[in-house]
Amino acid sequence: MNYESIIAAQKSASVEVVRRLDRLEAYLRDDPGNASLLAEAFETALIARQWDRAQFHMQHALALNPGSLAWSLREADFWLAQGKSDEALNVLHKLESLASPPPGLADAVLHNLALLDFQSNQYVQCIARLQSRMDTDAAPGFSLPLTKLWLRALHQSGELDRAVQWVLHLSPEHRLDPDVSGIASLIALDSQRFDLAGEWSEAALVHVGQSKRPMEALIAQASLALARRDAARARELSLAALQMNPADGRSWSTCAFAELLAGEAALASQHFQTAIQTMPEHIGTWHGLGWSRLIQHQLESARSAFEAALALDRNFSESHGGLAVVLALENNLRGATEHAERALRLDPANLSGRFAQAILRGEISNPQAFEQLAQRLLSDQAAPLGGGSIWSGALQSAMARSVNARAD
Repeated sequence: MNYESIIAAQKSASVEVVRRLDRLEAYLRDDPGNASLLAEAFETALIARQWDRAQFHMQHALALNPGSLAWSLREADFWLAQGKSDEALNVLHKLESLASPPPGLADAVLHNLALLDFQSNQYVQCIARLQSRMDTDAAPGFSLPLTKLWLRALHQSGELDRAVQWVLHLSPEHRLDPDVSGIASLIALDSQRFDLAGEWSEAALVHVGQSKRPMEALIAQASLALARRDAARARELSLAALQMNPADGRSWSTCAFAELLAGEAALASQHFQTAIQTMPEHIGTWHGLGWSRLIQHQLESARSAFEAALALDRNFSESHGGLAVVLALENNLRGATEHAERALRLDPANLSGRFAQAILRGEISNPQAFEQLAQRLLSDQAAPLGGGSIWSGALQSAMARSVNARAD
């Protein structure tokens, strides 16, 4: 399946959800008091983003069951789905204030309150809200929704080691839940625990059907495929993740690196730009965009991409190194020297800074020399799974092809 067909499939799925809602409402006309049909129709209307129809079923159910706590929770879901946090908070605080909530209600309310924190990027507040509940022994009171949100909040806040250790202390049956293992695998990947990333992502995928594979596990496996310089496998897994969520920036970025590794610079550039639309502060994606544009001889736009990465963090060696390569290819001796030296001060093993210096010294005369130098530079790098750093294969391909930009 290609990228265009993924979007088409998503649109087709949306049409099918509306058709399913139509069928449920037809059944309700014959049996308007059916509680399970009402709940299913309401939830389907939320998925289809048919707010008026969802509200109709919610009001009908509340009229049939005044004071229903289950439908009060669904009312909070109704406001949350539309991003109306004040209305959702009003409902949730009333439920939170109940003196003796039934089993499960307290966790459901806590989850939705923490979800509001998460959706507003208040990750520290989300963690603080969940901490007392999640610091207790996870069994027998294990809550899958709370666990997933807890781990995602730790991930987003940068508390990677804390998240990894928390997962390691889960009992085995909980740790191997596909959703938990999938989230944990991506956290392990970002904390450079490639062994755990491989173990947990495989555990997440091995016992589930294709339609239920956790997206995080697919992205982790795709990234590990990049580390092995397996562009085809990385592309396949990234496409599978995008089929689940075509708006996910990280999946687009991983796909783009797979295309860069495969030598499809124009396609990689398109996908990097799509990724940046949803995660404009992801420095690695700006680097990928810079390299993909450089390969296409688009030096000015490549320079803009590396400058955008520098604007996010001026102490990132690869941003300086990538910019140094562009400036060297533009014959800007002073600028290239300055940024190459800065890159190597920040990280003496920085590949692109050393690459820029080689260009300035005139060591690169043809594509074969570029390829040989790239291989020599990369041979010194740490090699998880025997394949170099996660992006090194794509970087090697980019450096080896960028010599053609100088000829123009």
